[in-house]
Amino acid sequence: MMISRFSRAVVVAVMFALMAAVPTGASAQTEEDVERAEDRLDTARHEAGHALDAWEQSQDELEAALLALEEVTSQRELLEYTIGLLEHKIEAYQGEIAELKVIARDLVIEAYTSGGRTIVTTAFEVGSIQDLLTSQVLIDNAASRDLADLDRLQSVSREMDRLTIDLDEQRIEVEVLEAETATLVERTGELAEQARATYASATAAERAAIDRLAKERRELQAAEARRRAEEAARVAGQSGKAGGLPPEATPGFQCPVLGGASFINTWGAPRSGGRTHKGVDMFNSRNTPLVAVVDGTVRFSSNSLGGVSTHVYGDDGITYYYAHLESHPTNISSGQRVSAGTIVGYLGSSGNARFTSPHVHFEIRPNGVAVNPYPTVRHYCS
Repeated sequence: MMISRFSRAVVVAVMFALMAAVPTGASAQTEEDVERAEDRLDTARHEAGHALDAWEQSQDELEAALLALEEVTSQRELLEYTIGLLEHKIEAYQGEIAELKVIARDLVIEAYTSGGRTIVTTAFEVGSIQDLLTSQVLIDNAASRDLADLDRLQSVSREMDRLTIDLDEQRIEVEVLEAETATLVERTGELAEQARATYASATAAERAAIDRLAKERRELQAAEARRRAEEAARVAGQSGKAGGLPPEATPGFQCPVLGGASFINTWGAPRSGGRTHKGVDMFNSRNTPLVAVVDGTVRFSSNSLGGVSTHVYGDDGITYYYAHLESHPTNISSGQRVSAGTIVGYLGSSGNARFTSPHVHFEIRPNGVAVNPYPTVRHYCS
């Protein structure tokens, strides 16, 4: 166990401290005094070990709860990202279906005015206009040039129905994860309070021991996080992701921070829980406007990790993610189409950035996978 070696060091320190408090004159030392001193040392050793064990256990439980919370939060963020893609696709299909229905209705009118009495009979028999538009009678009356549109209407309608079912399922999963998140937040709060109580009840010597142990744990965790970050950066470099996208991959791109920002290349830097940085942090004053970098569809959300967040699903097929915002704009709504340069949020420090300087965590996700955004923002924001 990690604590055993450290406990021995603490016990030695406590022994010296207690020995310093025991009279050292030979004439004052009696066998009874020595026995009492030894008893005090045994008690101190037991109490120090108990305090350290209790604190270590409370920290282990708290860290496990925090990791579980982070995992659930990441799952929620991934689901919310998927929901955004589904909503974007469904919106696009709805527009296409509307256009195809106009074409199909024109075909109905044309068939009817041409003496197609069967169309009228069919219209009374089918359950909906959708059934009429895709009925065999209408297909029989269609010219070959119309059949492709009718086939497209059928396939797009089926695909939209499937996506709508998927969307409903994803939303249910998010609701489940939200409930799980609330439970984990409450649990981590209880464990954090338990750890604070354990520390507060310890003696000064025990608190000093706990502080030193906490420092050792932080250093070990930081070293492990650096190792993971280096490995992730190595893998990303091998896959070509560390370099980001070339400027020609994002034509018309606008700097996400209105007026520019301060930023450096922190791709792959270690983060809590063994994570690595998947974006670029762009610093400016709080409430600095953030704009859509390309034309697309905007979606607003919020979670404990990214705080107030915005996704822009670009018409270029790339998703752009803004996190740690102060607030969303009030003149547009989630799901609305936006043009490049439209304000989609205001720079802040929400989520797990609440103790940092105001900034926006900005990501670029072609095909849903984050790549280093630094080369892109450096090209467009300089």
